[in-house]
Amino acid sequence: MNGARTVVEMLRRYGTEVIFGVPGDTSIGLYEALYDVNLTIRHIMARDERSASFMADAYARLSHRPGVCECPSGAGPLYAIPGIAEANASSIPVILITSDIPLSGEGKQTITELNCEKLFEPVTKWSYLVKHVQKIPETIRRAFRIATTGRPGAVHLALPLETQRDDFPGGSTDLYAEPECTTYPAYRTRGARVILEQLCKILIGAQKPVIIAGGGANHSQAGEAILALAEWLSAPVVTTISGQGIVPDHHPLAMGVTGDNGFHPHAHRTIDEGDVLLYVGCKMGSVSTINWTVPSVVSDKQIVQIDLNPEFLGNNYSNTLSVAGDAKLILEDVLVLIRGKIAHKQTNEWVEGLNKARISFWESNTPAFESDDIPIKPQRVIASLNRHLTSSTVVISDAGTPTPYITRFLKLGGNGSRFIIPRAYGGLGYAIPAIVGAHYARPDARLVGLFGDGSLGMSAGELETLARLNIPAVLIHFNNGMFGWIKALQKLHCREKYFSVDFQAGDMSALAKAFGIKGVHVETPDELDDALNDAFKHKGPVFIDIVSASEVAELPPVFSWEKASAENRM
Repeated sequence: MNGARTVVEMLRRYGTEVIFGVPGDTSIGLYEALYDVNLTIRHIMARDERSASFMADAYARLSHRPGVCECPSGAGPLYAIPGIAEANASSIPVILITSDIPLSGEGKQTITELNCEKLFEPVTKWSYLVKHVQKIPETIRRAFRIATTGRPGAVHLALPLETQRDDFPGGSTDLYAEPECTTYPAYRTRGARVILEQLCKILIGAQKPVIIAGGGANHSQAGEAILALAEWLSAPVVTTISGQGIVPDHHPLAMGVTGDNGFHPHAHRTIDEGDVLLYVGCKMGSVSTINWTVPSVVSDKQIVQIDLNPEFLGNNYSNTLSVAGDAKLILEDVLVLIRGKIAHKQTNEWVEGLNKARISFWESNTPAFESDDIPIKPQRVIASLNRHLTSSTVVISDAGTPTPYITRFLKLGGNGSRFIIPRAYGGLGYAIPAIVGAHYARPDARLVGLFGDGSLGMSAGELETLARLNIPAVLIHFNNGMFGWIKALQKLHCREKYFSVDFQAGDMSALAKAFGIKGVHVETPDELDDALNDAFKHKGPVFIDIVSASEVAELPPVFSWEKASAENRM
């Protein structure tokens, strides 16, 4: 058994079901090994390496298993960096394997020579060059262990040609996996009992407790524990964008999204009025706190933060209490302790008042939801989409145009429905390839992808992948012929000096059809409703090209933009 086959055998023992990648000169040995075990591990060919890494990222987010991707030497690793960096910063376990030039060719100007080990060091938890074939089993074990433990993240392994081709000298006893590291978070840690008792005391003494859930709560699968604790304390739940959907949006304690992008006014009011703020799996970064103004750093609130990574505890605020450990385990333990100390609290006037504000908010947006305006308002698009969402729907969005409208107006039903968006670096071109990864993680789910035409230009090639694999997905394209997010900023801050933000729009449904996907061009609200009805009945991928209003025509719900717009009018 050679090195390439050893790598594949180790991946198989870790339960790897699918690998996303792009073929190249240096990877043919790895591909031969994958061919030999084709019934065990499926290889999904992407059209570029960035897309492959995005696929692995989405797969990991939904399957709670490490995503695996691969690429050849040279330009391949350079293309893969955006997806690997996004996964690592978003605490998603992705393992990238780069096949590399021969070690004997180092320093000889060998074509595609690149120090990939150092290239990936800044954007991974661990980057390693596997120089000897006998090191493969222990290196694979370490890769899975590092990717899934502590704060999960990305790992990179470089495999030179010698390592792939040489015979593996070990035996079957060397080829074993750690079952604990086949899923994440691995080796979950509980909070110290003395700290949990302090947390219970703070929560019991609170008059207006609030739970703010971030992306770490979703990674920990802490939704049930959060909802149970919220109901016991009658504590409203606010989420960041990454935490969206942690509790069903129709629940009376679900107060929506906080932060700058697509915020809910009643969510901000909840934080403003709460006396104890419990942050769960939230880094409390610039977006979720609107540059650390919500909550105010001068407020007298008690702030409690739960996070798996102690480095984030108290990083941006002076916490009343910091709790290190896994969100799900900590909240389950806290719930047991609190149930033994106080009775179930009934909904109070404060929560009822917040719900009245929430109802008023949704009613005030009814005209936009029912608008017959042309070009179609994005609010109208999301309202129409909401009517088709079920508990098995996974919604994936690109950064940019769709973001503020989805985070403000999307209504997830819980019970397995999810919303995924790249929030670490906000790179465009994520949604279409992510749909591929999501399909193999959740083949039962109804997949919906939303993206603007700027994003489409960066990932259009993966439409062929969707068509080739016949993945049932509804692709919603906001067609406004511009980098709308940047153009809106130029309107706000550059006195409408628009520069290098516009491009030809065109009928992008024709592009989808060219790849063999059912494409529909939509210009009116009635056409939109008909297209969505047909798309959700279709068995394969459907591309809905919507001529939509731009961010320049109507300011999106971004807190800082609304503030800047008001100041400009003064």
